[in-house]
Amino acid sequence: MGDLSVKPFNDQAARHRFLAALLQDIEVLDIMLNRKLFEDNPIRIGAEQELAVTDTDFTPSGRSQSILDICTDEHVTPEIAQYNLEINLDPFVLKGTCFRQTENQLRELLSKVKDLARIQNQKILLTGILPTINRDHLNRSYMMPYDRYHLISDLMHQQRGSNFEIHIHGTDELIAQLDSVLFEACNTSFQLHLQIRADEFVDQHNWAQQISGPVLAGMVNSPLLLGRALWHETRIALFRQSLDTRTAFNHLRDKQARVFFGRHWLRNSVSMLFKENIARFPQIITRDDVEDSMEELLAGKAPSLRALRIHNGTVYNWNRPCYGRANNLPHLRIENRYIPSGPSMQDEVANFAFWIGLMKGMPEKYEDFYQRAPFEAAKDNFYRAARTGLQTVFNWFGKTVSARELILEELLPMAEAGLQSQNIDSEDIQNYLGIIEKRIRKGITGAQWQLNNFNYLKQSFGADNSLKILTKGMYELQETGQALHEWPDQIHQKYYFSPRHEDKACQIMNTDLFTVEEQESLAMVKALMDWHHIRHMPIENKEGNLVGIVSAKYLEQFDESQSKSVGEIMVTDIISVGRDEPITTCVNLMKEHQIGCLPVVRDGKITGIITDTDLRSFGFG
Repeated sequence: MGDLSVKPFNDQAARHRFLAALLQDIEVLDIMLNRKLFEDNPIRIGAEQELAVTDTDFTPSGRSQSILDICTDEHVTPEIAQYNLEINLDPFVLKGTCFRQTENQLRELLSKVKDLARIQNQKILLTGILPTINRDHLNRSYMMPYDRYHLISDLMHQQRGSNFEIHIHGTDELIAQLDSVLFEACNTSFQLHLQIRADEFVDQHNWAQQISGPVLAGMVNSPLLLGRALWHETRIALFRQSLDTRTAFNHLRDKQARVFFGRHWLRNSVSMLFKENIARFPQIITRDDVEDSMEELLAGKAPSLRALRIHNGTVYNWNRPCYGRANNLPHLRIENRYIPSGPSMQDEVANFAFWIGLMKGMPEKYEDFYQRAPFEAAKDNFYRAARTGLQTVFNWFGKTVSARELILEELLPMAEAGLQSQNIDSEDIQNYLGIIEKRIRKGITGAQWQLNNFNYLKQSFGADNSLKILTKGMYELQETGQALHEWPDQIHQKYYFSPRHEDKACQIMNTDLFTVEEQESLAMVKALMDWHHIRHMPIENKEGNLVGIVSAKYLEQFDESQSKSVGEIMVTDIISVGRDEPITTCVNLMKEHQIGCLPVVRDGKITGIITDTDLRSFGFG
């Protein structure tokens, strides 16, 4: 969640005071490392569950604050958008039934939040990106009413000097921009924490980096954004670009983005990670009550290192170093931030056990591997996995190997040995790693399941309605308590629903459009409409605004041999609607004006089209 009680620097003196505290925190951290003051036993694990909150029609609710208003459990906290929430699980000692304890607490807290959501006519979903998010849900009005989120958004926008832009190319391509960081709100994660001994931190962090690609490959669950099929784990590209404050010049000189994998293996100590982040990323927020960490240390207390933790909360390593304290004992953790929410609670806890097992199961043959293995290979593996998931081919210590082969033949046995070394209950090992094995042998991930079903649904339904059916299917299957490998390959027809008269234009409009510019020749327009069996062709100007429309029947009266442009003969008196126009209104408009199509327009630009054929297919003829 991050610290909600933060503020901007009001003047240079305030900035200097905070930076002095930050530098002192680093000095104290080094003293603590040298004196071996960190807790090294027992080792604990923990997790943070981010949630998507929808209305009963499975679109983003915009009302998750109403759940917080009636929730008395401190485990449940806000996130950046009014269609997100977060559950912070308790830490458990890494032994015995710790993963079963994690699952039981997660189930209990999820049940509590779902009950509160039901009271508010809302639903809770586990998914890396909620498929039904559209451009309207990225408006600042959807941001949670907490100063931290608005402040960080404004300061990062100011630092960037222009709107945030995303450009992601997968199966489809998405280019968009916002004046806030709300692209980040599309991402929902299952963040994992593992306490690390200080004297093992370098080895463990490097190993966490090395296994990131293969781990992610089998856990991807975020393939769809704004109706486009992008990366199998689109969160990786989206989060990086949503908080990118760099300009084009910064890219030229290789300045680091605030969301990043890393530049090299860690050397020496965890302190170097914090120091590099401080050097590369200016602090943007502060607090008034930053403690004197040296004074705390000299008094025999575990220092809060609050300035360091505030700064660390605005830097987003995918394997992030964390400092904490409990029972007046300081500790270090690695926070795994790249695992998505879903596709089921059982899959998430299995993912957790798999990652912990790998972290504790590194074979002796890989000891000091980072002295000889190129960092660039681990980084490349990570981004490959985000793009193609289980279809990825990795460079694994110089050997080319598929994701499925690597996970099944090397990583699962490695994870089993790691869990056994921590005395994890044998039944739990078989249960959770069995979920991973069955998922991989079936060759399915949450991302691939979503893509398969979305592509199938689009054959019979409009894109927006397909996304709603897909989201409903995911929700209903999560409610069964089954893991992904037990889900049917295809969403059952009982989860289908057709648009109702009170539903919106966006649910039935066709977004796969052919358009032409107004200077296009009549001959070309006629040919395009004939090739693709199009009855209505929208006409745009050079700025992409809708300026006219022609129908195939209307074109019949013109001789295509004439050297006319379509702009000279197009109909400019256009009847159009917005995305949220009720379907009833669309039906009445088309009947009243006796037109065969209705463009759906946003800010002067066409985003979809509804034809009389579409209306009849959904029973609105």
